[in-house]
Amino acid sequence: MARNKDKPDIAPGTPFQRVRPMLLTFLVVALIGPWVFSSYWLNTFSTVACLTLAAGTVSLLYGQLGMVSLAQFALSGVGGWFCLRLIHGLGLPFELALVLGALIAGLFGLILGLPALRMRGLYLALLTLMIAAAVQVVVNVIGFPDGGPGWTGKVVNGQRLMIDRPWIATGDDAYFRYVMFWLALGMGGIEWARATLPGRAWGLIRKSEAAAIAAGVSVVRYKALAFAMAGALAGLAGGLLAGLNGQLDNTGFPVSQSILLYALTIVGGAYHWMGAVFAGLLIRALPALLNDHGVDGNLANAFYGFALLVSLIQGRKGLAGQLADFYKFVRMSRIVEGSVIWGGISIGLALVAASTEAMGFAGALFLSLVALLFRQAIPGVCWLLLGFFGKRVQDGAEDAEAWASLRLARVQESFGLLPDHRLLKRTLNVLFIGFFVGWVVWGVFDVEFSVALSIIWASIALKFLIELALYPAILPLRQKIDEKYPKPFASYR
Repeated sequence: MARNKDKPDIAPGTPFQRVRPMLLTFLVVALIGPWVFSSYWLNTFSTVACLTLAAGTVSLLYGQLGMVSLAQFALSGVGGWFCLRLIHGLGLPFELALVLGALIAGLFGLILGLPALRMRGLYLALLTLMIAAAVQVVVNVIGFPDGGPGWTGKVVNGQRLMIDRPWIATGDDAYFRYVMFWLALGMGGIEWARATLPGRAWGLIRKSEAAAIAAGVSVVRYKALAFAMAGALAGLAGGLLAGLNGQLDNTGFPVSQSILLYALTIVGGAYHWMGAVFAGLLIRALPALLNDHGVDGNLANAFYGFALLVSLIQGRKGLAGQLADFYKFVRMSRIVEGSVIWGGISIGLALVAASTEAMGFAGALFLSLVALLFRQAIPGVCWLLLGFFGKRVQDGAEDAEAWASLRLARVQESFGLLPDHRLLKRTLNVLFIGFFVGWVVWGVFDVEFSVALSIIWASIALKFLIELALYPAILPLRQKIDEKYPKPFASYR
C-alpha cells in the first residue's frame, strides 16, 4: 500500500506520551494481579516489581550513559538497611523511612558516581564490583537492623522484630498494588528523564564527552544526576523488599546478585523499559516457577547463560529491543481488529469456563488474552533464538519453512481454499504456545493442564475461524485504517 513519505508513522510526542504505555501496563497488572494470583505468587511478583525497579537503574546507567555499574543491587541493600534502621530506631512511619532510605542510597550512588567522572568501561566495572563486595562484607559483619540496641540495631541471641507494612497496604494484594505504584513512579521518572533534556544530554555524553562539553553540556552535573537517581531508585527497591518481608537477611544482597542483575538487564534489553521487566521476571519468577514444579530453581542459571549468549550474538538490544523491532511492522488495523476480536473471544471463553466451574472468570479471561498475545509475539522471538546457532542456520531454517509452507499453500489452493503461506510456522507456534503457557498456568494458577490447554487452543482456533469467515469484510476496513495510521510503533524507541 502506498503511503505519504512526508508523513511520519507517529508524531514525536510529548514525554507523557512516551511514559503512558508503561503506566497503562503497570496499571492493568496492578488491577488484575490480585484477582488471578495466589498469595504465594502475589509475594513473588511483588519481589519481581522491586527487582524490576533495581534493573531499571542498571538500564539507566548503561543504556543512557554506557556506564557499567555492578553495585546497583548492593545499593538496594543500603536503602533497605537505612529504611529498617529508621523504623526500628526512630519509630518513623514506613513511607517516610522508605523515602529517606532511598535518599540516603541516592547519596551513596552519587559518591559511587564520582569515579565515573574519570573512568569507564572495565575499570569502572571493577571499581563498582569491589564496592558491592565491600557492602556485602559490612552487611555480613553488622547484619540488618531488627530491633536490637546500639547503632547497628542488631538483635543478638534473641527474637528478631519485624516491621509493619504501611497502613494502606497491610495485605498481600494491597501491598502488591503499593509496590506497583512505586514501580510506576520510579520507572516513569526514568522514562520521563530519557524523553527530556537529561536524556538528550546523557545520549550526547555517551557518544562523546568532548562533543558534549563543546555543546555546552555539563558532564559532571548530568553524570552525577544519573548516578544519584539510580542510587535512590535502587534504595527504594530495597526498602520495598524490607516492607514485603518485614526484615532483610544478611545473605540477600551478595555480589553475585549484583552481577546477575546487570547481566539479565542486558538480556532483557537496556534500551527499553520492558527490558527491566524481563530482568525481574528472569531473576525471581523463573526460579519460583521451577520450584513450584518440583524442579531445582538453580537450574535457571543454565538458562541465564544461554540467554546471555543469545543476546550477545543477536545484538545489544535484548529481548525487549527485538520485540520492539518486530512490532514496528504491525499496522494500526491489526491492532484494532485484534483488540475487538481478542476481547470477544476472551470474554466468551471466560463466561463458559466460569459457568462450567472449570476455571474462574478472571483467570480464564487472563489466560485467553495471554495465549492470543503469545501467538503474536512468540514467532518473532523463537525465530530470533535460532541466531544462536549462527546466521547460516537461521537463514537455512527460514528457507526450509518457506519452501514447505509454499507447497502447503498450493495444496490449499487446489482445494479452492484461501492459501496460508505461513501455515507450518503457525502450526508449530500454536503447539508451542499450548504446551508452554499451559505448563506455566499449571504451576502459577494451579489449574489442570488439560483445562489450560483447552482454553489456549480454543482461543487461537476461534480467532483463526473468525478471521477466515470475516476476511472479505475486514479487508476494506484494514485499508481505510492503514491509510490514516500506517505503523504506530515504527518511530518508537
